[in-house]
Amino acid sequence: MITKDHRGSEREFFSPWTKTKFTVDLPEFAKTIVLHSKNGWVVLLTCECCEQVPRVFLLNPFNRVKLEMPRRPPPFRARLSAIYMLEGTPNCVALGGPYRRLPPGLIAMAHPGDDDWKIFTIPSAVLDQRIVHMFFADRYLYLIDNYGRALRFNTIDFTMTNGFMGEKVNEFGTEDRDTYFLQCNKEVIRVSSTGLIPYGRFCMYGFTKTEWGFYKYNFTKAAWEALDEDEIRGKSWFLSNCGAKISSAAEGTPVEKVHFLSKLKKKGSFCLFSCDLNSPGKDAHSYFGNLCEKRTVWINMA
Repeated sequence: MITKDHRGSEREFFSPWTKTKFTVDLPEFAKTIVLHSKNGWVVLLTCECCEQVPRVFLLNPFNRVKLEMPRRPPPFRARLSAIYMLEGTPNCVALGGPYRRLPPGLIAMAHPGDDDWKIFTIPSAVLDQRIVHMFFADRYLYLIDNYGRALRFNTIDFTMTNGFMGEKVNEFGTEDRDTYFLQCNKEVIRVSSTGLIPYGRFCMYGFTKTEWGFYKYNFTKAAWEALDEDEIRGKSWFLSNCGAKISSAAEGTPVEKVHFLSKLKKKGSFCLFSCDLNSPGKDAHSYFGNLCEKRTVWINMA
């Protein structure tokens, strides 16, 4: 989903399968940015520069169903978000506040139609690293830190039952050039890339040394395990290091590809790249070059 002007009501959608673009014009899109996406639903936050009191709501842009969240915003600027789906409909939304510069961390949770957000504090003794991803698995909310450890939050009695699990490993980004998180078939997947990923003008030579690593989180062992070859094949992977950093996977694809939104560091611009998983250098290409807009995100229509 491409945001040309966040104040406007039009959003442009691009299909990597057909290489076509189409526009959806909805008044709910005006003055908003995307926090999260799941099964075609998007969590939208009204922009602070456009409204004095930002608010959060859910929208399905294709069946045009809108679900209101509490109008009173949480007492922090939301950086991360997650949606709990129940029978195909959003049942709960979680928001994560600043974690590194403003300890301790905060979590806000609410159901559509609630009057207020429930606010929870993560003790500083438990949280000493930056949270990079959050997701729902059943009735638990998991927070992944930048060492790959998970904090499990029980949404029934609002307790943190397991603390940080798993051994402390190298910080993501030390050995891996980029790390992306997504959910696929109720599993939590981490995709890591080593080698050179282009951040400047698109260059096919930038893909020649790239290697991809695929891991799933073992909830019992509280550890990351490498995916088997058959779990990687037959899928296309949609990754992003910009915008809301929303990632996803599509199954049953004839060719395994990696599609990713990449940020150009110097100019603050963004491009959509694609490469064949088996031969990243040979089949790498850019769909439409510079998007010139940071609010470009993947929307998994499921």
